Amino acid sequence: MQLGFFISGGAGQMMQNRLDSISNNLANASTVGYMEDRTAFSSMFSSKMGREGIPDNTSAAHLSMNTQYTSIEPGSIRSTGGEFDFAIHGKAFFRVQMQNGTEALTRAGNFQIDAEGNLKTQNGHPVLDNNGSAIQLPRGEVSATKNGTIFVNGDPVTELGLSMLVDPRKIQKSEGVLIHTPKENVAPADNSVSVHHHSLEESNVNSVLTMTEMIATTREYESMMKTLENYNQQASLLNDRVGLVQG
Repeated sequence: MQLGFFISGGAGQMMQNRLDSISNNLANASTVGYMEDRTAFSSMFSSKMGREGIPDNTSAAHLSMNTQYTSIEPGSIRSTGGEFDFAIHGKAFFRVQMQNGTEALTRAGNFQIDAEGNLKTQNGHPVLDNNGSAIQLPRGEVSATKNGTIFVNGDPVTELGLSMLVDPRKIQKSEGVLIHTPKENVAPADNSVSVHHHSLEESNVNSVLTMTEMIATTREYESMMKTLENYNQQASLLNDRVGLVQG
């Protein structure tokens, strides 16, 4: 009985966590550079689920607690015509500076420029060049090449800082479109990466598939809750009947 409570209750909690993740993905389906959160499950097998002292050779399985990870698969690139819009083709990220001086990575290239000419993200974080310095642009017409070099009025000014991940599993998301990772997990972008000016990368969330996943997960969650309710009813009946003297 206790085992049934544990398995159904744990599975229900995992389904709830998965629903929260799916809901957040759907809410950010139109967010530039958003990378969807995914949930992984694994099965645990046991051959010791019989009564104590009675061998049980039949293996039983149940889901272990879920883990979440961020998918870095690229989204589609669309042309915007925006002067400070950039998109990356390839598995690289823009380098940005956080308030505490550390670096973060992002695929969201919908940058803006302040009164002093500083290139910043939508949340106000400075965009860094390939040397790790904040990018500051003079006034003028901005253009860029595929290697990330930015020109102003036809003159080269700076080069966008682009980095790749050594191990995509060692990342942590923050502020929706930023990710953090240890310095040793970051490497310079290689020749497979190119920059598209006047373009932005869409979210990598597939709305249709995600909606389908939400419906299926909701049904699984409801099923687990019904199972848990049945175990609860059985436990109540057991408590009422144990020790009852039949006259």
